[in-house]
This record gives sequence, structure tokens and C-alpha cells, in this order.
Amino acid sequence: MTVSPRREMVLQEIDATGNGFLAALAGLGEAEALVKPAEGKWSVAETAEHTTVVLQSITKLVTKKLLGLPLPPRESSPRITDDQIVRLMFDRSRVRPAPEAVNPTGRYGSLVATIAVFTTTRAELEAWIRATDADLREYGSPHPILGTLDGVQWLLFAAAHTERHTRQIREVREAVAAR
Repeated sequence: MTVSPRREMVLQEIDATGNGFLAALAGLGEAEALVKPAEGKWSVAETAEHTTVVLQSITKLVTKKLLGLPLPPRESSPRITDDQIVRLMFDRSRVRPAPEAVNPTGRYGSLVATIAVFTTTRAELEAWIRATDADLREYGSPHPILGTLDGVQWLLFAAAHTERHTRQIREVREAVAAR
């Protein structure tokens, strides 16, 4: 199957941001990953867990449900744009509280396990993207904060969300190292 240029771009973004996420975690020990940079801030382990939970949720949505959720014909007021999703997620100047369901709870047990789940989930998502020939712009589902996202936007959100938290992991590592 031929992968469209837009789909190839999304695949490249998911791959690149995933590689950056894994690189930001490289060489980090379990104890060091649990250190919080300040009271009320997430540790690297908590940030990695949250990022992985979100990726798992998006992967489940797009691979199991999305193609059963056709969007109605476009309304006169446009939904959020692709660029707005990326800009919002890359903007680290504002803290955006995560929905309770994706907050870190220690669900994977260790940073090593979190990395394994992230890696497996990303591979599953990338394989699905390559295997489907559906026009992902024709399907969508509501995001709890951003409103309805089409399939391409969900994939862009997955990549941008990973990048957002990769930046956070780097910030936490720097703050902890500076103590």
C-alpha cells in the first residue's frame, strides 16, 4: 500500500517524537527517575508514565474505534486546526492539568516497564497507520479539552503530546541535576 505524503509526515512525527522521548530517558536510573524537581511537580517517571498512558489511549482510540466514528459534513465553524494543536502542545509556558484518568499512578511499576509499553504502543500505532487506507480526515472523536479531532489530528496530537512531555522530562532532569 502506498502511504500518502500527509500520512508519511504524521508517521515521521510519531517516530521522531518517540525517538526524542526515548533519548530523553536514556541513562536514567530508577531512583533518579523518581526525584521530583519541586513540590507538586511530576518526576521524570511520572511524566513518562503520563505520556505513555496518553499514547496508549490514543492508539486504542484510533486502532479500535476511530473508523466506526464518521464525522458529519463540515460545519460552518471550523474545528481546531492542525497547526493550533501543535502550537498548543509545544507551548510549555502554561501548565495544563491532565484529566484524572491519565494522571500517573505507578501503573507500570518501573521506568523500564514504562519504556517497554511506550515502545510497543508506538510500534502498534505506526503499523496501523501504515496498514489503513481510510481517509482519516473523515473520522473523528471528541478530545476532552480541544473538542472534536479528526483522525489525522489525533495522530498529530499524539506526536505533539509526546514532544511536549519530552521537553518537560529534559526540564526536570536539568532541575534535578542543578540541585
